[in-house]
Amino acid sequence: WVFAEAQEDLIGPLFLIFNSESLFCLCCSEKDHSIGLQPLPVDKQLSTCEPEDIPSVFIGSRIIGSSDRISIKTFDGKYLASDKFGVITAEREAIGPQEEWTPVIRDDGIALQSSYERFLSVDEIAGGGYSLRADVETIGFCETWRIKCQARFRKKVKSTKKETKTINEYEIEQIKKYQTWGGGRIKTSKEEVTRSP
Repeated sequence: WVFAEAQEDLIGPLFLIFNSESLFCLCCSEKDHSIGLQPLPVDKQLSTCEPEDIPSVFIGSRIIGSSDRISIKTFDGKYLASDKFGVITAEREAIGPQEEWTPVIRDDGIALQSSYERFLSVDEIAGGGYSLRADVETIGFCETWRIKCQARFRKKVKSTKKETKTINEYEIEQIKKYQTWGGGRIKTSKEEVTRSP
């Protein structure tokens, strides 16, 4: 598991971590399928922690027709949603506007904005507990998540620098590709070698 650094990294298995004094991860309850925060073991560090159970792994998918919105699915096939009041649920098996999230990439993590232009936030409640909501209009510490993705799903940035070749290299490559027999080795006679420039 590695930290997601771009929107392309948010497609596939995800592990959402809230980096407070002690680490918490977003999870879906196996009993009632509610969304909440699960404390991670005290000995875990942000850079090395990984999900320990299936309910803390979510699946990110790009919304069709959108380049910047994603959906987040729980282990039981329901989608993470926020209503206009900021209540977080995971009850639907289909994607509508409430199940759409726009990731905002920042240096200190990733914020998730709902379709109501509010951010997924962690709220500390009396008694030392935490609750989730999505009714905050600005990004702060409580709206910033560290999201990990599996390294094999991370998209590699393609180099924009094109490889340059001489004409002779290109011609030999084409001959090997289309006109040779014997495993890509060039078979020429001595006459052809002496005639070539």
